[in-house]
Amino acid sequence: MKKNSQIHIYLETDLYDKLEKQAQENNISLSQFCRKKLQENSQLTRIEMNIEKIFKVLSLQYSNK
Repeated sequence: MKKNSQIHIYLETDLYDKLEKQAQENNISLSQFCRKKLQENSQLTRIEMNIEKIFKVLSLQYSNK
């Protein structure tokens, strides 16, 4: 069963305006845009995952020598 939760946050005005503009460009509501952003992997997460893959490949290469 899905459970819904509410999160209340305070944003600086310039960040709010930026998010609202991006939501309008995508023709979706600000709340939908924020939910979409929260569900996506962040750029930092993707970078960390790629670094982990590189370390695994390198460790395999060195262990096979």
